[in-house]
Amino acid sequence: MSQSRDDLMLEAAQMYYFEGLTQSQIGERLSITRWTVGRLLEDARKTGIVTITINHPRARARTLEVELLGKLSIDKAIVISGDDESPMAVAQAAAKFLADMRPHPRSLAVSWGRTMAAVADAMRKNWAPGVQVFQTNGGPTTVGVDAVTASIGTIAEKGPGVGHVLPVPTIVGGAEIASHLMQEPAIAGILEGAASADATIFSPGPITKDSVLVQSRYLRPDHIETFEKHGAVGDVMSHFITADGHLVSADLDSRTISLPLETLKNSKLSIAVADDIDKAPALLGASRAGLIDVLITNPETASALLDLAG
Repeated sequence: MSQSRDDLMLEAAQMYYFEGLTQSQIGERLSITRWTVGRLLEDARKTGIVTITINHPRARARTLEVELLGKLSIDKAIVISGDDESPMAVAQAAAKFLADMRPHPRSLAVSWGRTMAAVADAMRKNWAPGVQVFQTNGGPTTVGVDAVTASIGTIAEKGPGVGHVLPVPTIVGGAEIASHLMQEPAIAGILEGAASADATIFSPGPITKDSVLVQSRYLRPDHIETFEKHGAVGDVMSHFITADGHLVSADLDSRTISLPLETLKNSKLSIAVADDIDKAPALLGASRAGLIDVLITNPETASALLDLAG
């Protein structure tokens, strides 16, 4: 071979990717074996002479996924790519993940919130016939968030299956009230169904004063300020956590009607969906607590999460 290896890599790459020649044809032109051509093409990718971009609505940011797996205690990362980084794109990726599960889940535990409402809207019909969908925590009280409150029923209806909605607030006035309510057979049955579900899907809430929990008057804006001062970074199914994944307030948690975080940690499959950079701190706390098996997010949120993880 009279040409330099770099020149050969360049020529082989141009023939392969631009002219569509086979490795054997390239070998004949360059008077080398097709095995050598294969090594040249591989080295061209490794050295950056050739870079490959996949332009497809369902393409994924593999580099970010690998980095997340290296820094977080999770089993799988799905980071959407392409031009569409809207919340709906993340919801569509989450809906596809659920629909592609094999075998189809017989039961699914679902938290409520704006992101879960988007996932419900993105679910395709007949995604899991006969599925039982269980709400993980008490619901909002605010009129005007119908999509949020209806998300559990929508996911079940599209199964088609049956939805089990918790007819209680998510935060009540005292620990004794919460304990009594959670022992009611109808409520206990739904929480037991959620605890044993084949998969649990949730989206952590950021520590903001305009959250649905504040809008529903479960909490006041000054409560949020106090939690933040004590290290809160967000909530997981109405449980407020720190950056290390610890509960911020034992008193608040005793008044919260929700699947316990320890139960989420031991669930069969926990799926976290995040479509907003503001959720990155809560994601980090949840991952450190072992609450996430699968993370579905966008590049912006993934990058913010990696920055926080250090």
